[in-house]
Amino acid sequence: MQENENPPWFITRQGSPSKPRGNQCSCIVKLPEDVIAHILSYLPVKSLLLFRCVSRLWCSLIESEYFIKLHLRNFVHDSSGAKLSLILQDTCFSTPKIFSVTHVGSQNECVELRAPFGYRTRILGSCNGLLCVCQSDMEDSVEYKRSGKYYVSPKIALWNPLTKKLHILPFAPIQVTTWSPLYGVLDSLEFQYAFGHDSFNDDYRVLRIVQQNPGMPDPDKFILKAMVYSLKANSWREIVAPGYLHYIVSKESVLVGDAFHWLLIQGHGLDIVAFDIQREEYCTVPLPNLETKSSLYYRNLGVLRQCLSLASSSVHNVEIWVMKEYGMKDSWVKLFLLEKSSSLCYSTVPYDLAPLAYVKDNNDDHKVLLKGLPDQSLIWYDLKLKTYEHVQIHGAPWLYQPYIFVGSLVSPLPPMQKQIDGKIHQECEN
Repeated sequence: MQENENPPWFITRQGSPSKPRGNQCSCIVKLPEDVIAHILSYLPVKSLLLFRCVSRLWCSLIESEYFIKLHLRNFVHDSSGAKLSLILQDTCFSTPKIFSVTHVGSQNECVELRAPFGYRTRILGSCNGLLCVCQSDMEDSVEYKRSGKYYVSPKIALWNPLTKKLHILPFAPIQVTTWSPLYGVLDSLEFQYAFGHDSFNDDYRVLRIVQQNPGMPDPDKFILKAMVYSLKANSWREIVAPGYLHYIVSKESVLVGDAFHWLLIQGHGLDIVAFDIQREEYCTVPLPNLETKSSLYYRNLGVLRQCLSLASSSVHNVEIWVMKEYGMKDSWVKLFLLEKSSSLCYSTVPYDLAPLAYVKDNNDDHKVLLKGLPDQSLIWYDLKLKTYEHVQIHGAPWLYQPYIFVGSLVSPLPPMQKQIDGKIHQECEN
């Protein structure tokens, strides 16, 4: 940059023209570009959206890809508990609303969000400030063809609830070859979704696994199909779907690195299967040597400080494990053991827990946020004091599914649509 050129964003301070002075002069205070960007990158999204009105230069900075990634790295990936936010999905079938909790602390309040599909919006995943949502009323997506074939094409969208930007994914119809004579087409289908970021290609992907006749124990009686959506290409592609995906027991996938993870039953044991987003390959991840015997159905995966974690619940206690080095069996470390308590565990049924977040608060205390299943209650566990407390959220629904959410400026639009919107924005300014 030449000395006589102003940087793209700078602050000016000039003397007032209504009060002339003898030695009045214009004084321009310049700050280095990286300093301005660094300061703004630690601000919340709501403030940045307001600061776009300061000037066109500030607006172009805040909306630039460089700043969006800088903000995501500095603000979103900070380990401070003050920046831990949640999205709550109401799991009551009558009113499946969506709420946001901006700060998970001592005083927690939630605010209802205006979802893209109204009360029929269901969350499929959360990543980098984007929510992958679908229309929960599947009956609207069933089409009947004259040839006598049924097709299902769920309506899926990527949504940034803070910037209000929304992108509805192209339809990917599924031909239904069999259906229940009592309940119709949808009773014979089971969907499994995963949403995450491919850091190598800087792309957001949605994985959809569809099972037809999912209740059939014989692998020859059910059909598996898998498709991957790429935001960059704005299209779906069919990929390989191994037969063992039929035995996935995890309700949701867990994103660690650039791979989705599930628990599945293999023979008489349990395995972790992973899907590499970049290579589109499946592999297995070793389990830790659990010290407490527990049912296969009371184990849950999670992410703690960007590491794969596992919770194993029994009638007596709950073990929380963390894999320090990904893929290495010997790197599994037991983070803590939560003993049975009358207010935490039932006498004959394990209190099923799943790891949700690992934070460090202002007092340098390390805590782990756990969610209880199936009631989805939240629990803080203090690693230093070895105590726990239930998290109370005012205004929260009776039953809900929590998702870790980070406010960001990441756009859910594909590159071509972002270019079109950028040109329209420039024309409106001119």
